[in-house]
Amino acid sequence: MCFVTGGRAGMRPMDHSVLKCCLFSLFLLTVSASGTLSNSAVPTIQPLSNTASASQPANTATSSSATTPSCTTRRCLASMLIAKEARSPPQSPRCISIIRVPSIVYETLSVDTKNLRFESRLEVPLSWEDPDLSWNTSVYHHDVVVLPVSKIWTPELHVTNGVQTTMKHGNKDLLVHSNGTIEHMVIMNTVVGCEVNLYNYPFASDFCAIALNVWAISGCGMFLDFGNVSKTSANRGDWLTEEVELNAKGGRDDRNYLWVSLKMRSENPFLSLVLPSILIILADVGSFSLPLGESKRIPFKVKLVLSFIMFLNILKDLLPGGGQCSPIIRKHFCFCLVILVLSTLQSMVLTRLAKCGTLWPCSLSKSKDSLLKDTDNEEVSKSDITVIKLKASEEKKNTALQKVVKFLDKMAAQDQKKARRHRLANKVDLICFCIYLTVLIVYAVVILYFSFGSSCEINHLEFCEY
Repeated sequence: MCFVTGGRAGMRPMDHSVLKCCLFSLFLLTVSASGTLSNSAVPTIQPLSNTASASQPANTATSSSATTPSCTTRRCLASMLIAKEARSPPQSPRCISIIRVPSIVYETLSVDTKNLRFESRLEVPLSWEDPDLSWNTSVYHHDVVVLPVSKIWTPELHVTNGVQTTMKHGNKDLLVHSNGTIEHMVIMNTVVGCEVNLYNYPFASDFCAIALNVWAISGCGMFLDFGNVSKTSANRGDWLTEEVELNAKGGRDDRNYLWVSLKMRSENPFLSLVLPSILIILADVGSFSLPLGESKRIPFKVKLVLSFIMFLNILKDLLPGGGQCSPIIRKHFCFCLVILVLSTLQSMVLTRLAKCGTLWPCSLSKSKDSLLKDTDNEEVSKSDITVIKLKASEEKKNTALQKVVKFLDKMAAQDQKKARRHRLANKVDLICFCIYLTVLIVYAVVILYFSFGSSCEINHLEFCEY
């Protein structure tokens, strides 16, 4: 602080020093005032800057958590997808889910001609989309994850005309792609009731259908989009799988079926069923060469009939079942049995004719023979009386010679009669043989025509008529 003393004359020498003192004092006051203001503002401004600096890392952490995934491994991603519990079908805006079937591997397991059923095995890969199981690959750097099949919904296929169908998963896991596409495989064993056309058995061939579909009603549900079909193990027992095609009844997507072409390998059935019956018939034809009067033909024919009946009883399980088109082989066996029995009866009748000269029953013929014998005895007794009288009258000469001559004449007459009966029986037997052989030739032509030139039609798609 500066003080001025003295008068006007005394102040001049002190002007510059006083001015400097006043400026310095003013500077000090200004500095002290600014220091006081700054000290009083620090407690108020400093907390705001601390709050701003604290909020900055929080915002940074929030944005960082929004761009950084909570887990980076496939297992963690799989657990996150499982937690969604997607156990219901995908719900699209059109209420339609397309199940793609890229390929089907078909195999015929067995063909039951007795019960008219056949069993097959199908390997069916499936693919469908579920948007709820998709994820962003820029956040989760994985294109595919493996999920347990028990935690995710899978489509269920069914066979419309199946008698018994079992479907199992080809694996306990499935693949899920980042765009929501799911890949899986199922294995189906199905027994289908198919009325196989056995009209030309054992030269049979036919088609059978396997209606493979999924659930759909009133335009809502699932529809199958098929690819190609292939087959494995074409030979199954006596049946050969020639071709497998995929068709749709009436062009509708909900009536899909596999059209399986089957053909029978006729070697084994022909050798075990048809050939033995032909050989038995040929043996019966050869039995006509046996003579009638020696009683050898009838036992042989009876053995043939019994052998054929035993043959049918043994092979009855191999014979195909009936149905809309009954197999010709059943009629063939019936014809063979009837012709064998008729041939045996014909031989019995002709043997009777050759021996007795009559077709009357045994009791009547015996009574007639006894009557003839009594007449002969009566004639003999009368001749004896005559001889006795001649003996008495002519001194009993030449009586023994007359008896011998009469006996020889009688034997010659009987031999001639027997020869006539045999000639008649042989002529009738020859006529019966010609008729028998003609019937067999006509039958052979007819059976060959029906076996190869005739057919029977069966509607295998009757289950689709709804």
